[in-house]
Amino acid sequence: MRFNNISINHYLSGALTLGLFLFASCKKEDKRSNLAGITEFSIPSTGVEFTVDQTTMKIFNEDSLEFQTDASALTASFSTVAGATVKVGATVQQSGTTVNDYTNPVVYTVTAEDGVTSRQYTVQVNVAKLDPKTVSWQKSGDAGFGAFHDVKAGFFNDKYYAVASTIGSFGAFSFGVYQSADGAAWTRLKAADNNGDSIPMAEHGALVTGFNNKMWILGGHIPGSGFNFSKVTNKVWSSSDGLTWTATEPVNAADRWSIRERINAVVFNGKLWVIGGSGYPAFGNTNSNGTAYNDVWNTTDGNTWTKVTDAAAFTPRCNPSVFVYKDKIWLIGGIDNGKTYLNDVWTSTDGLTWTEVTTSTAFTARQGHQVIVHNDQMLLIGGETAEGTQADLWVSEDDGVNWTKTEAGDVRALPGNYPARAYFSAFVNDNVIWVFGGRSKNGNQYTNVAEIWKGGLN
Repeated sequence: MRFNNISINHYLSGALTLGLFLFASCKKEDKRSNLAGITEFSIPSTGVEFTVDQTTMKIFNEDSLEFQTDASALTASFSTVAGATVKVGATVQQSGTTVNDYTNPVVYTVTAEDGVTSRQYTVQVNVAKLDPKTVSWQKSGDAGFGAFHDVKAGFFNDKYYAVASTIGSFGAFSFGVYQSADGAAWTRLKAADNNGDSIPMAEHGALVTGFNNKMWILGGHIPGSGFNFSKVTNKVWSSSDGLTWTATEPVNAADRWSIRERINAVVFNGKLWVIGGSGYPAFGNTNSNGTAYNDVWNTTDGNTWTKVTDAAAFTPRCNPSVFVYKDKIWLIGGIDNGKTYLNDVWTSTDGLTWTEVTTSTAFTARQGHQVIVHNDQMLLIGGETAEGTQADLWVSEDDGVNWTKTEAGDVRALPGNYPARAYFSAFVNDNVIWVFGGRSKNGNQYTNVAEIWKGGLN
């Protein structure tokens, strides 16, 4: 049989087509996944949550780890899409097993089951860069209201308030209630009480802000007028706006703490507390302390007072620092009736029973200082010691047992241009320590301090 070339070519072409079809039909379909990705990520030892951002291909912790946390050897746990493998460089990663150095960002390469498709994630372990103990001090400027013997300041209803006063010679008395939106620009309020008396009437009273949604002025030293001598009082003034004040006096002497100045007052367990203070100073001298007390009183409304104890366990004293911390009232330092400077530490959960903290390393004994609490540490600022007024800062990180004086280079230390002062006002608002007023002593001469300082807290 003979075939022409056309017939042979046609036959071969058809056979080849059939063979290719049969080969393609017999080949198995590649069902390996081409998906690559990390679905969950954590580093259990850190105790913080990590976010896997599939858009930016970043894995990170929003809440930073504590300052100086060692991130050089951490173990991650992670989940991937089915069949994917993970490498860092050439090292295969095993969830819950492989240790990596996360001091700097680490790139995770995730390869799909097909061995071709891959995605890269950058893992950033965030560690706090700033020591949480840091206090960033700066001078805010001189008080726009001037310098006074006594400045009590606080924050109330989105405004800063300063109640300032100075008793001068021959009955002279300068004073004012000042208000500010930012602590820099101040406006004097024409403040008066329900008796028509201008506020403040006294020097060295206590200012409390926020109790029962009001500001309170307690007691103080009232200047004399004409041939009348100065005196101290146990009046209580209250105001919801700093402009209009209501004055109350006790119906009976036993209904309230006795007349006094340099009162220590705090809000604790829903009550306003008065702790000690001092009576009329010798010859009415505003630079002198009167006889100090160690009684304790409280009230739920500012009008009706209850005597908790007539004599607390601590010795009577003037100008201690009194504050609330860890569900206790704290009383630190001061000066006693024998003019001895003190550096003891006392606490109470009820105002009746007081316990002295056994101090191992003490701060220099003093009066007229302030203690601010931040990040489980007590910051004791300034005050007057036997050597004069101070511009120092002491820290206790173990609830008053040990105290360390901060030196240059410490992240909390006061700068060199901070003025020595005692009898000043200090409080915290919006993570900032504010320091107002005070007096500086050089020998027997006192100078009023006008500088306002701020300490930013981390």
